[in-house]
Amino acid sequence: MADLKITGLTSIAAATARADLVHLIDDPTGTPINKKNTIGDLMNAMHAPVKVTAGTRPLTEATHAGRMLILPDQSGATIYTLPTPKIGMNFQFTYGGIAADTVNTAISAGTGNSLFFLGGVYHLDIDGNTSAAVFSDNDSNELLTIVNPQNFSINCVGISATTWQLSGFVCSATVPTLGD
Repeated sequence: MADLKITGLTSIAAATARADLVHLIDDPTGTPINKKNTIGDLMNAMHAPVKVTAGTRPLTEATHAGRMLILPDQSGATIYTLPTPKIGMNFQFTYGGIAADTVNTAISAGTGNSLFFLGGVYHLDIDGNTSAAVFSDNDSNELLTIVNPQNFSINCVGISATTWQLSGFVCSATVPTLGD
């Protein structure tokens, strides 16, 4: 079988197991080295959570996509900016603070209304007054602002080259906003 190309090998498709091996090329743009890995170890590595540091910053596909992003208590109003969406690229945000935050955390789809959110989030009011869904206008809302969060889980999935599908929940005393 040494003379077969990878494309000529038989697929095991649904019979794939975590212990199966995959061929990888480490550092393909530098000094390429052939290596192996199990599917299980590869999946674990690709889905390892990332503890994001406090403060406004851009997020990248290479470091943040496809992983749980644990956001800390913030020391000031913070905006995390998503990269340009690709179909299937996803970001999962969760609150990692130890108490209700006293400042806002925002997630930005971009600027100029050319990149925006569809969908919305569900607000759970921690003082019991209201609970309601908060929706985007489906054509220009690019900024989700989570006001003084106590807990949240937000998912952003690229559904086109300009649009992120938004879902999740926010627990706080104040309703989150979706705006331009």
